[in-house]
Amino acid sequence: MPSSDSQKNAPDRISALPDDLLIYIMWFLTLQDAVQTSVLSRRWQNLWASLTILVFDAAKFSSMRTFRKFVNNALLLRSSLSDPVPLDELCISAVCHNSDDSLDYSDIHPWIRHALNSKACTLSIVEHSGPKPLSMQGYPFPFTSAYLNMLSLCHCSIDDWFAQNLSSCCPVLDDLELMSCAIHVTMFSSTKLKSLTITSTHTEKDFPVEFQYLVINMPNLVSLQLEEIPRRNIRLEDVSSVQTASIYLFSLSFGNSQVQCSILSALSNATSLTLVSPSVFEDVVPKVLQHDLLRCGTFSKLKLLHLGEWFSTRGCYPLICLLQRSPGIIKLVLQLDKSGDDDYERLQNADAEINPPCNESVTTFSCEKLRKIRIHCDLWNDKRAQIIVCILSARLCPLPDIKIKPKIVLS
Repeated sequence: MPSSDSQKNAPDRISALPDDLLIYIMWFLTLQDAVQTSVLSRRWQNLWASLTILVFDAAKFSSMRTFRKFVNNALLLRSSLSDPVPLDELCISAVCHNSDDSLDYSDIHPWIRHALNSKACTLSIVEHSGPKPLSMQGYPFPFTSAYLNMLSLCHCSIDDWFAQNLSSCCPVLDDLELMSCAIHVTMFSSTKLKSLTITSTHTEKDFPVEFQYLVINMPNLVSLQLEEIPRRNIRLEDVSSVQTASIYLFSLSFGNSQVQCSILSALSNATSLTLVSPSVFEDVVPKVLQHDLLRCGTFSKLKLLHLGEWFSTRGCYPLICLLQRSPGIIKLVLQLDKSGDDDYERLQNADAEINPPCNESVTTFSCEKLRKIRIHCDLWNDKRAQIIVCILSARLCPLPDIKIKPKIVLS
């Protein structure tokens, strides 16, 4: 076994490695460990600052106070260097499991400015557990950059001031994620954005006070995901380039059943379309979507269609209508939720809503490329699924492969 003296005199082979290789090794360390290498020797003092992706994770700290101090000191040190390395990405996860404390926007604002002054292309606040959404009101608009092309924000308050400035101050931004945010916007407009994801906070006190339209005008958008945005009547104005769309609606999606939305009618060029809603027995969403369906043309590029329960009203009229207008469809997924099953069992006219009596002869039609129909439901004996299979069997010729896939199988 080598003596302690020989260990002390052994050459420092790691420090002799080239900078690029040492920086590569640091990618496998947490940022805290990478920063701590600065005490090893003068050679290592500022080497960590050459990392182009910085991920600050509050969950790895004993308190939010120590996390805040660490981020401030690390970014201050980077700023003090004579020739700081430009950043590719700054990611902040602001959830500390050991502390009830949280960050305010006043804490995060200088971190955002550092990232954008460092020419970061990607900026993410992926988690934030504060009692209320982060508000940028009272601050200069932070996201001004000629380099930022991807922005992901979590638990922030998003209003028209934000949306308008983002469009004009980030000329190359093409990917925007707003996760669990308080959405008070009435207009999103951009000719550059290619991907947009919006999910709302579920805290009711952060919802908008009244229903208003949310207009989305993005002619070059390719991917769109909207999930349960309360009190915003969705109107897709120009989204003619969208290929993949996922839209989840719920009881607060529309002010009333007479709202003139445009969702389906604006997505005629999509190749993959998901449109999920709550129980068909909840009146507003199915009626609004049926009105919109009347304005639809042909979905000539559609390959995958995934629908929630709204499709099953009036003898599955919306479903039949969409299939007849989708000549290239390959796979159909139908999603039946537990809430709809509960309503079906409770309401006296439930059968008539899904499968109304009809004295007219049924006209069959063909979806030549349709190969698979999958019906997802909670229980294996969901009566609604059996009714839907009967309706499809009577209308589709030839009949594709149909399978009912329950989440829970009772023995």
